[in-house]
Amino acid sequence: MKSSKRELLLAALLVNPTVREAAASVGIPETTAYNWLRDPDFSAEYKQRKRQTVAEASDYLQSKINAATQIIVELMDDAETPPHTRLTAAKTIIDTVYRFIEQAEIIARIEALEAVSGDNGR
Repeated sequence: MKSSKRELLLAALLVNPTVREAAASVGIPETTAYNWLRDPDFSAEYKQRKRQTVAEASDYLQSKINAATQIIVELMDDAETPPHTRLTAAKTIIDTVYRFIEQAEIIARIEALEAVSGDNGR
């Protein structure tokens, strides 16, 4: 990266909900942030970091699938416990993990197709 501000913006883009907020947190104009996002090298680095962040979140949620499954089984077996709230939370985790897995598979397929076609998504 060319400057520490660009490096800081990369990090800020991963934790702020908008480009405007990311730029403000780094102390640069929003237009500068958008200009940097149009730079192919900056954009590629941002996309790579974003993919890594999503992959790490996916890995973490996948590590919780056994606990979620155990809750569902306990609720199914316990006629005394109102299961709605805990069951909903467990279902949400399981649904999210499967969605992340599907997305990771789609991304891998797209990247394989791009590698075959020589298109790097630019």
